Order: sequence, then structure tokens, then C-alpha cells
Amino acid sequence: MYEISLQTAQNTLLVQNKASVGERILATLLDVAVFSVYLMIGGIIAQFGFSSNTFWIIYGLPIYFYSLIMELAFNGQSLGKMVMKIKVVHQEGRQVPFSSYLLRWLLRIIDIYSFAGVVGICSILFSKHGQRLGDLAAKTLVVRLDSSTKFQNFSFNKHVSPEAQVVFAQASLMEDEDVEIIKEVLAYGKENGYIGKSAKMVIQVSANMKQKLSLTTELKPIKFLEQLLDDYYLIHK
Repeated sequence: MYEISLQTAQNTLLVQNKASVGERILATLLDVAVFSVYLMIGGIIAQFGFSSNTFWIIYGLPIYFYSLIMELAFNGQSLGKMVMKIKVVHQEGRQVPFSSYLLRWLLRIIDIYSFAGVVGICSILFSKHGQRLGDLAAKTLVVRLDSSTKFQNFSFNKHVSPEAQVVFAQASLMEDEDVEIIKEVLAYGKENGYIGKSAKMVIQVSANMKQKLSLTTELKPIKFLEQLLDDYYLIHK
């Protein structure tokens, strides 16, 4: 497996495994299979008198915008990517913005539809992080979901007591990215004894979360972040 190191906006190092060319091709073929079924249904409908050019133009729009709509709606995944357990992520570890999804969708014309996909395949094979031209332009990567990070065995809620109460209700405002970053920072700190760089990362992320959630507390940074994760778990369990 090929690992990719992602440096987040909060200076947190995340390590993920990139999706292989084969996985990405299979995901695309699965999406094409979905298109085929969709077009077959369109053919059946057309037999009932809906066979005009206007009908096919309108009916074909979902296929044309398929990858863009799916990745926007399902956080970087199409149906094919869901089956293959891969997804689009930002190379800086943050949420992928609409502009990035749009750019990689537009460049599919060159990567996938031109020269039978040779351009995209060559770009994936020879770029450092397995990126097609659309990924390079949009600053995105395609990674495996079943190997999210090298700290993936760190469980943030294993110590939460059934009788525990929520301390910070604002934890409900945290996004998935916040939770993942806190988990990785605490795991990194645990492995390194919370000294040096790992201690600075904990302090910085703690300060960022206090500002984001408008919180003040006397808890030390480590305890504060652990409590946020506990509260998040209690709220969403």
C-alpha cells in the first residue's frame, strides 16, 4: 500500500493509503454500469412516445452531472466509489470545497473521455500521490476508506461511562473533520508522550476548538479534547 501524508490546516499529520489505479477504474466501470441501467430504463420509457431529442437531452442530464452531484452529496463518493470503499479528499486534510469538485469534474473531459482514459491513467501512475490531472488542479486525492489513518485503532469513546453526562453541549456543533483531527492529535500525542511537537499540536488544536465552539474552560488541553470527544459520542450515540 502507498501511504500519503496529509498536513491539515491545524498542522495535524494524517496518513492515508491512496487508491490504486485498478480500484479507481473498477469504480468508474461500476458507475458506467449504473448509467447503462439508467439508459435502458430511458429506452423503455421512449417506447411509450417519449423519444424526442428534448426528452433524451433532459433524461441524459443526470448522467452528465452524475460524478459532480454524487461527490457533492456523498462527501467525495459516487456509487462506484462506495462499493470500492474509496473517496475523494482534499490534499490538505480539510473539507473538499465545491470549487475542487467542480474543477476535477470539468477535467474529466481530458482525463477520462479523451484517448480512452489514457491521460488520466498515466497521470495517476506517474504523479507522486496517484493524482489525475483533475486531482492535481483541484488539490484532491482519492484514498481508501478502510485504511483511513495509521492511528485508526485509537478509540475515543472506549472509556465513556454509561452514566456519563454531557459537559460541553457545543460538541454537537463539531464537524466530522474536527472529530478526526482531535482523534489523530490525541493518538499522536499518546504515542509520543505528549512532549515536543505533539504537545504543541494538542495545545493548538485545543485553542482552535475553544475559539470555534466559543468555549472557556479550566481543563487542560488534553482533558478538554478528550471531553469534547466524549460529549460528541454521548450526543450522537
